[in-house]
Amino acid sequence: MPTCMLKDGAELAYADQGAGPPILLVHGWAVHGGFFSDLATRLSENHRVLTLTLRGHDGADLGQAPLTIDTLGEDVAQFLDALDLKGVTALGWSMGAMALWAAWPRVGERIDGIVIEEMSPRLLNDSAWDCGLAGGYSESDVAGTLSEIKADWPAYVARFAPRMFAPDVRRERPELIEWSAREMSRADPAAMASLWASMSAQDFRAALSAISAPMLVIHGADSLVYPDGATEFVARAAPRAQRIVIEGAGHVPHLEAPDAFLNHITHFVRNTRRTNLTGGVNP
Repeated sequence: MPTCMLKDGAELAYADQGAGPPILLVHGWAVHGGFFSDLATRLSENHRVLTLTLRGHDGADLGQAPLTIDTLGEDVAQFLDALDLKGVTALGWSMGAMALWAAWPRVGERIDGIVIEEMSPRLLNDSAWDCGLAGGYSESDVAGTLSEIKADWPAYVARFAPRMFAPDVRRERPELIEWSAREMSRADPAAMASLWASMSAQDFRAALSAISAPMLVIHGADSLVYPDGATEFVARAAPRAQRIVIEGAGHVPHLEAPDAFLNHITHFVRNTRRTNLTGGVNP
């Protein structure tokens, strides 16, 4: 797997498949680029697909920079600069969406379109915001979550991973949930705690209005992680956003409903890319 050297000396691991207009895939918290493997293979038939594994996650360097959303955003920006990518469609799943939002001020001119898969601009709920994590997760819950992550990461994953998937998917495809939990359990709990703390501190609600690129906001109809209102807010706040709901999917639509997800992505790319731009270079 190739790597891109970042300014702090960390090596950002990525997969590079296919040729054509570039698509960047940025994964969520506690997983890795392999969760996009099937999607990347199918997209690579007509596109250059670059799939990151973010620092702190399985298979990637920790580096010297703090493990924060700002750092992940800077990593994405440095990656796009290093490969001189232009006309990019950037897809961020869950935490990966926050990394893209953080990167936007640095590299917005390189991005033709953004796909947001199942993410809220603010995780924490309060008296004025009920579109964070489902179940009313609030600031008072963060310390307990961090303690659980650090105390017994495999046990935390065993509880968390099934909630990522729609109830019907859990019943019909138990092997997918087992695989996801196994892969997530390989992540470093200290790194995941740092990123959870940073993710919980973010609030991108005001920043969305400055994102000028077309945005496709995808919500899983049966998501147990974020309510409808989370992606509805993103679609209202970003000036060129559209929202679609994928039936039968939870927090991982690209794995739960792969055909529908692929169709939405390819349609979005076809209607937003600037044809005079190319897929960049190899470092």
